[in-house]
Amino acid sequence: MEAIYYGALNLLIYESIGGGYVMRKVVISDIHGCAEELKHLLQKINAQPKEVLFLGDYVDKGPDSIDVLEMVREWCSQGAEALLGNHDELLIQWLEDKEDIFYYGRIGGVWTINSFLKRLGMDKVWYDDLLKNKDKENEIRKIIKDHYQEQIDFIKSRPLFKRESGFIFVHAGIDPIKGLEQTTREQFLHIRNEFIYHYEGSETVIFGHTQTSRIRDHHSTEVYFGDNNVIGIDGGCAFGGQLNALMIEDGKFTTASVANMAEAR
Repeated sequence: MEAIYYGALNLLIYESIGGGYVMRKVVISDIHGCAEELKHLLQKINAQPKEVLFLGDYVDKGPDSIDVLEMVREWCSQGAEALLGNHDELLIQWLEDKEDIFYYGRIGGVWTINSFLKRLGMDKVWYDDLLKNKDKENEIRKIIKDHYQEQIDFIKSRPLFKRESGFIFVHAGIDPIKGLEQTTREQFLHIRNEFIYHYEGSETVIFGHTQTSRIRDHHSTEVYFGDNNVIGIDGGCAFGGQLNALMIEDGKFTTASVANMAEAR
């Protein structure tokens, strides 16, 4: 692929191999509670709801999970689409008492819990307190279910993938040997290196989940363009990286980003 740089615009355009859109497609993944970054990114690229596809992981790790969920829900009500991520499913599993706070809280869930509580004007809770007090955990779980059923139902209704115009959009990836039709739910939400390095399909798979800085020989928070028809877009925003947007239009890929804004909060 040939890269063309547009300096001051901070955009990077790649020649697309096959496929293409008549109208622009905007793909964003792994927002993880970074509501301000999402707002700024959508404004920066002048995104319109019917263009946008979110690839999951709206919650955990960042400070404003409920704000991200509300923003994504609003955009979807106007024509955007949103897939399920593994952290979104973990939230549901915790709410349904199928995952305990030991794991969920440790991988960013307490940030989400406190985001919900803050919206209700309640004091924050601490991981150690929930870990030691099952009754407190159950109380908080019930409060969230009582007040946020619409958001919970929204997460539950998210599909695992979208396929169109020679592209497969998914949170984590697909089975690199068996293909999309035989990919398991676990793989859709959790697969990493097995897919990234060994996929050989003809359709281009656009995915999040694995931070691009952790992909072999990439070492950057920019969008990753693999030479085997895979494109990774998770810039690790909640970890101090950036929130990426991949745009598909007129047979080209365009990227834009917004850096983590933690210091500005």
